[in-house]
Amino acid sequence: MKHFGAVAVALSSIVTAPGGEAVKFEANWASLDKRPTPAWFAEGRFGIFIHWGVYSVPAWAPKGQYAEWYWNHMQNKKGATWQHHEKTYGADFKYEQFAPMFKAEKFNPDEWADLFARSGARYVVITSKHHDGFCLWPAPDSKGWNAVETGPKRDLLGDLTKAVRKTPVRMGFYYSLYEWFHPVYRSDTKRYVAEHALPQFKDLVARYAPDVVWPDGEWEQPDTAWRSEEFLAWLFNDSPCRESVAVNDRWGRGCRGRHGGYYTSEYGDHGGKSGTPHIWEECQGIGRSFGYNRNEGPQDYRTVQQLLHLLINCVANGGNLLLDIGPDGDGTIPAIMQERLLGMGAWLKANGESIYSCGAGPFRNPPWGRSTARPGKLYLHLYSWPKEALELRGLKNEVKKAWLLADPERKPLAVSRADDAVRIALPAEPPDKLVSVVALDIEGQAEIDATIRQAPDGSIALHASSATIHGSKARYESGGAKDNIGYWTDPADWVSWDFTVTKPGTFEVEVVQACAPGSGGDYTIAVGGQQLEAKAKQTASWDQYVTEKVGVLKLDRPGRYTLALKPKGKTGQALINLRAITLRPK
Repeated sequence: MKHFGAVAVALSSIVTAPGGEAVKFEANWASLDKRPTPAWFAEGRFGIFIHWGVYSVPAWAPKGQYAEWYWNHMQNKKGATWQHHEKTYGADFKYEQFAPMFKAEKFNPDEWADLFARSGARYVVITSKHHDGFCLWPAPDSKGWNAVETGPKRDLLGDLTKAVRKTPVRMGFYYSLYEWFHPVYRSDTKRYVAEHALPQFKDLVARYAPDVVWPDGEWEQPDTAWRSEEFLAWLFNDSPCRESVAVNDRWGRGCRGRHGGYYTSEYGDHGGKSGTPHIWEECQGIGRSFGYNRNEGPQDYRTVQQLLHLLINCVANGGNLLLDIGPDGDGTIPAIMQERLLGMGAWLKANGESIYSCGAGPFRNPPWGRSTARPGKLYLHLYSWPKEALELRGLKNEVKKAWLLADPERKPLAVSRADDAVRIALPAEPPDKLVSVVALDIEGQAEIDATIRQAPDGSIALHASSATIHGSKARYESGGAKDNIGYWTDPADWVSWDFTVTKPGTFEVEVVQACAPGSGGDYTIAVGGQQLEAKAKQTASWDQYVTEKVGVLKLDRPGRYTLALKPKGKTGQALINLRAITLRPK
């Protein structure tokens, strides 16, 4: 099995016909899905998400929940949010009364824009309107419920857009299609879209010409109800940002991962399958909440190193990271969030070459870290520092030079090749305590032979990260505690590994798996003309793993083998979360 470094560089958004004239996109997915995402988006790789609005005044949620959902969560009179609200503000205090308190009196758009630029971000996406319906600009049909008429008494979007456009950072807007408590949405969706949502959305684009359009809140209605195809045809053909705008996939129930522009995931799987060719973006907060949550303390915020790992993991799997901050209602960005962003910016200033314009490297999830690549270059992000030398098994390219990327003198590191491995001599200590990057000049596009080899003790470890996934639903999940094949909802999907045996013998087969109650199913494991039958063992949750011995196989000759795990059927939500299969010599 061969793996190549997949540098996902989008094409220009200007699609031309054979005669050279610009193509007009029709208001249907068959036409709209042919529009490429602009090249700048995949080149940028790192964006900043901003959730800011009336909910930034109470700025509270139970840990692990979204503070921007405060109004919605207030409706549960037995829930923690209502209990907090009643104790702090009183049972008669309505959510709408927070709007005059949202003053943004300390908001300095130039300071915000400077922070974004210094963080190394290449684009920013701010909530123009969240699900509460409050608009940060003088939107049509928002009388008394926008930042110009109440609270700040200023066009927050306009001021920030002007400031950001003084920097190299691109400006984008989040827009919620639905509103929790809008009376017309609750009674007449068709009228709501025609008279409220669509005019607002078009005004937002026509007024500010954003480089990113990021709809959300689409899940309650199909795309036809939102008139998404009609809007996108206008956006791509006639809007002032038609040539530069990048859009996501949140255009109606069932559209995610199917229609629109780049695909999105949220505290999820970082785009699914490693190196997926379709452009994607993962969004997460520095803490857990997107909107500012005073209930989160320093221990709830990830460190600069953890955030860099998140960014690198996304790029190493071919995606972007949209990292969220939640400003306070007074217009200040909490100091801990600024510190994290500036820390990332300092690292990117020295190592950004390994992120910007890069895509997935050929080493998917090696024990030492992650890899990114571009033509003629391979970047090795070391999460753990090798004791003697960095060993790259299966790298087929000639290495012309190796050096530490942050070294301004680019002093060469010694490179040697033995058998199927390239060895790179490293200093005794990592030069960067966050993440050190080894850069390689190579011949051509990075390519490896990813065949798994038997360990010195005779065992054969088949990890989820190195599996070949056959099918459309099952996918590899990574990040945090995730390191498994999940979303195995289609029993037609299966996985396989290629490996080499040098010490033949009899092996006990162990499966590391999790399976939530009510789910599961039977499956087979086949290799070398032999087949085992097994059943997914139910555990406490999808994150509770156990090791199951499922049988014995005999591999009586040296050479290459393929092991395949195939479901026979499933019950409940999904078959299994699979972390690894190990063949241990008996």
